[in-house]
Amino acid sequence: MNSIFIVTPGTPKMNPNLDLLRAVAVLFVLFSHLYRVVDGDTTDLLYQFGQLGVMLFFVHTSLVLMQSMERQQLEGAELFKRFYVQRIFRIYPLSIVFVLVLLAFSGEHWTPLEIFSNLALTQNLTYSRAVNNVMWSLPLEVQMYVALPFLYLLFRRRPVSWLLGLWLLSIPLAFVPYQLSMRLTVLLFAPCFLGGVIAWRLQGRERLPGWLWPVLLAACSLAFVHWADPRKDMYGRWLVCLALGLIIPWMKALRAPRLNLASKTIAKYSYGIYLFHYPLLDLAFKTLSHQPPLLQWMVFLGLLVLLPVVGYHLIEHPMVRLGHAWHQRRTVAKVAAA
Repeated sequence: MNSIFIVTPGTPKMNPNLDLLRAVAVLFVLFSHLYRVVDGDTTDLLYQFGQLGVMLFFVHTSLVLMQSMERQQLEGAELFKRFYVQRIFRIYPLSIVFVLVLLAFSGEHWTPLEIFSNLALTQNLTYSRAVNNVMWSLPLEVQMYVALPFLYLLFRRRPVSWLLGLWLLSIPLAFVPYQLSMRLTVLLFAPCFLGGVIAWRLQGRERLPGWLWPVLLAACSLAFVHWADPRKDMYGRWLVCLALGLIIPWMKALRAPRLNLASKTIAKYSYGIYLFHYPLLDLAFKTLSHQPPLLQWMVFLGLLVLLPVVGYHLIEHPMVRLGHAWHQRRTVAKVAAA
C-alpha cells in the first residue's frame, strides 16, 4: 500500500523496476477484490493474490524509504525529524479524507475510539473496527516507519550478514504477538519489511539483464500462489519477501518504454487506487446491482481512474510538497538562529 508512494521533491526519479513492483502489487490487490465481488468467488487463490500484493507493497515501501534516507545523508535528530514529518504528510492526508467520507456515508454507528483509531491508523492497537477492509495494512506501515530510521543508522555501515542475521532473528520474534498481544501484529510482518531493507543494503550489484526482472517477479509470485498457505501461516509471506529482497539488487533497469510508462503511471496513483477501489466495488456492483452491467462497469472504472488522479493532485502531491517545504523552513530558521 508504502512511503512511500511517490518521490519527494529533489530526489531522483524512481527506478522502473520498483515502479513495476508497485504497479503489480496494487493490481494483485485490485484483481483479488474485483473478482471476489463480481464473481462471488472467495477461493484461497484470490486471498493469496491479495496478500501477495500487500507483501510486495511492504518490500517496496521499506526499500525506497531506506534509499530516501541514504540520499538525504542526515544524522541524529535531524534524520528522525525529517523522516517522520515526510511520512506524516505523505500517508495521513489522503487516508483522513478517505476515512471521513466513508464515515459520513456508512450509515453505521461509530464510537469516538473507532473514529480516532481509523483517523490515526491505530486500529490494531485499539482493537477497533476498520471503516474499510483495505485499511488493515496502513497501521502496520505506520508502525514500521518507527523502526526504519533505527535500521538505517544501525546497518548502513555494517556487513550484510548482520542484516541477514536480524532477518533470522525476526522469525521467532514474529510469534511474540500470539503469546503476548495481537497489538504487536507488526512483528508478524517484520520479516516482510526486512526484505526491502536487505534489498537496500545489497544495492549496487546490478548484473542481470533488466528483461529478467518481470520473469523473476512472476516466478516469485507463482511460487507464492502455488505453495504458500497464507490463511494458515506466515512462512510464505516471509520467504517471498526475502526472495525479492535478494533478487532486486542484482537487476539492471528494465528497458521497455511502454511497460515502464504504464508501471510509472499506475505506481504514481497506486495509493489512491488501493484506498478507493474497495468502496467503489461496493458502490458499482452492490449498491447499483439493479442497474445494467455496462453501467456498473462504467461507474467503477470511471471513478477508479478519476478519484486516484484527483486525490493525488489535490491532496497527496500538495501535502508532500508542504511537508518538504515545512521542514526546509524550519531548517533554514534554525541555521539563521544559530
